[in-house]
This record gives sequence, structure tokens and C-alpha cells, in this order.
Amino acid sequence: MKIEVRPGFDEAVMAAELSTRKAAAKTVQLLQSLDLVQLWSHPGLNFEKLHGMVEPLTGQQLFSLRITGSARAITCLLNGPVIVLISLHVQHDKAYR
Repeated sequence: MKIEVRPGFDEAVMAAELSTRKAAAKTVQLLQSLDLVQLWSHPGLNFEKLHGMVEPLTGQQLFSLRITGSARAITCLLNGPVIVLISLHVQHDKAYR
């Protein structure tokens, strides 16, 4: 799978604690090795649709995936398949606001 990283995600990763930065790097490497079917079924990523939420610039459906036990990435999917890493939220509950 191809990956596009938005500046907001990159900035949040760089501002996060070392353990979160390492987990984000590990997740990016994992995503590169997956296809779309594997992404949906991977038990550790917990990839899920955020119902009623769309990316403001493109109108694409938003999804969440697990980076750590508390950190989540907000993503969208483009044709190709390409996963776009939009933002990182180190507190799980704030990811959905």
C-alpha cells in the first residue's frame, strides 16, 4: 500500500513522546507491507470507519487506526490504494472530535 503523510500528522508525530514516535514509524512500515484487504482485517491496527466524518479538503470518508493503546491516527483512503495519514491524536477520545 502507498502512504501519503500530511504535514499535520508529521508535526504531531515529531511532537509526541519517543515511544509514540517509534510506534508511528513501526505502523508506517507495517502499512507499506499490507494490501487493502489486510488493512481491514489486521487485528492490531483496529482500522475503522468514522461514521459521519469526512476529510474537509477532499470529502473522503475518514477512518481511525491504532498507533498505540492510547494514540490514534485519522486517515482516509484514495484510489490506488493510498492511505493518507492526516493527523495523530495521542489521546484516543480526542481523535474523534
